[in-house]
Amino acid sequence: MNRTLLNNVLRFIGFLVLQLFLLDRINFLGYINPMIYILFIILFPVENKRWSFMLLAFTIGIILDTFQDTGGAHAAACLTLAYTRPMWLSLVYGESYKMKNVKILKTPMDKLAVLMVLCIALHHLVFFSLVIFNTSQILYTLKLTLSVGLASLLLNSFLLLLFKHRIKA
Repeated sequence: MNRTLLNNVLRFIGFLVLQLFLLDRINFLGYINPMIYILFIILFPVENKRWSFMLLAFTIGIILDTFQDTGGAHAAACLTLAYTRPMWLSLVYGESYKMKNVKILKTPMDKLAVLMVLCIALHHLVFFSLVIFNTSQILYTLKLTLSVGLASLLLNSFLLLLFKHRIKA
C-alpha cells in the first residue's frame, strides 16, 4: 500500500472517529462543537484525481450526517468546500499551486492558517445556513459560523502545530 494512501486512509478514519465520538459531545457554552474533520479536506493531496476527492468529501459528510441527523448539511458543506478548494489553493499559493508542486503540510504556517480560515468560514457558513435554513435567523447563523469557526480554527491549528514538526520540509 502506498504511504500517501495509507496516510489518507488513517487521516480519514482518525478525523471521523475523533469528530463523532469526542468532539460532538463537547457542547462548549451549550452550542460550540469544533469540527476537525475539515482538515481531511484541507490537507488532501493536490495531485490526486478530483472525482475521487469529491467522492471522499461526500463520504465523510454523509457519514457525519447519518450519525448527527443533519439531513445532508455536512455532505453539502463538504462538497462545497471540496469543489471550491482549488480556488482557495490558487488564491493562497498562487503559481506554486498551478504548477502542482504544493505539499500543504510542508508549507509555512501563515499560508496554512489563511487557507484554513477561508475553508472553515465557507464550510461553516454553508453548513449552518442549511441547518437553520431560515432567513430571519441570519444573525444567529452568523453567530454560529463565527463562534464554531473560531473554535474549529483554534483546535485545527493546535493539531497542525502538534503534528507539523514531525513532517520534514
